[in-house]
Amino acid sequence: METIPKLPREELLQLEAELLYSLWYDGAASVLRLERRLGRPPAELLEGLEDLMRKEYVYVHWPSLYSPLQSVYYLTTKVRKRIAAMLKDAPRYRMKIFWELLCREQEGLPQRDILNAPTV
Repeated sequence: METIPKLPREELLQLEAELLYSLWYDGAASVLRLERRLGRPPAELLEGLEDLMRKEYVYVHWPSLYSPLQSVYYLTTKVRKRIAAMLKDAPRYRMKIFWELLCREQEGLPQRDILNAPTV
């Protein structure tokens, strides 16, 4: 679904940064969820997501049969590894990993060595 770019380049880059941060923070999100979180119109979000997919930073994890706004987007493994490598020593990233480990333990899932390996 190709759209005609409507946003100026700088604003598109700012939107893409917000989208990458949101997808990193949430893990995966639909356009409807991103709309609530970022407060941007769906057309702008779709434009940003299309540009990120073209750059191979994002992919459609769960396509919706009913509406493109309900499709779930996710970061590619390459981007997730790069972000994890950048943030590996940051205290907030360590807390995020600690929280993921606690959630896995609470759900009865096996432990993984995710403190020393980027999450993918």
